[in-house]
Amino acid sequence: MAIKGKGKTRGRQTARAPRRALVEVKSPFFLRRWVQVSLAFVAGLLLMVFAVWVTNYLRQQRADDKAATEASEQRTAGQKWKSQVEGALGKVGTLSPGAPPAVFPDLATTISALQKKGDVPDGAAATLKQAKDDAKLASDPLKSFKLSDEVRDIGMSEGQVSWFLNSQARIVEALELYAQAAANAALAIGAPDEQRAAIADAAAALQDSAAQILLDGWGDYQNALGSVQLIDSPLTSLTGATGP
Repeated sequence: MAIKGKGKTRGRQTARAPRRALVEVKSPFFLRRWVQVSLAFVAGLLLMVFAVWVTNYLRQQRADDKAATEASEQRTAGQKWKSQVEGALGKVGTLSPGAPPAVFPDLATTISALQKKGDVPDGAAATLKQAKDDAKLASDPLKSFKLSDEVRDIGMSEGQVSWFLNSQARIVEALELYAQAAANAALAIGAPDEQRAAIADAAAALQDSAAQILLDGWGDYQNALGSVQLIDSPLTSLTGATGP
């Protein structure tokens, strides 16, 4: 039997190189889709926040500009009224810082003298006529002054407007009562002693009412000026609950 080539060795097969697999190359970090979406979201959020901030800033700036304009207009209106009031009351008395005006000193003295029995004081008729004329001279310009137009549409609160308008109404009313008191007192000059005292008492009552109303009006006036920063602070105690 033939023996197959025993000494022959079978040649080894060369191992095949490993099959190349596809290697995914990752894109740069900032080019990755999820990164771009996240950055876009954050950028949109920041843009929205910035837009809101700008809007609020502009709104606040407009509000500040409007407030500054209104404050200036209010001070101007207050200064006009201050000039009117001080000019009018300066005709019938004296004004001292921190105190209500002292008005018609001679009127008070004459009425007091007429309340007493005895001779009519010298110059009483002239004093009373002067007081009546001066009261009208002071009240007419205050009464005709268009204060409501000055305080309209300049950002004043309802309380501020009330202070201004009440001060006008009350000061004018007080001056008119002073004029009426002087006119009534003049009627007492030619009357008998008994009637003279009664007439003078009625005139004194009018004068007292005028003084109280003037005090109330002066309190409103001070509050009005204080509310527009023309004096240090309003004197609210003079007017009770009136005000903002």
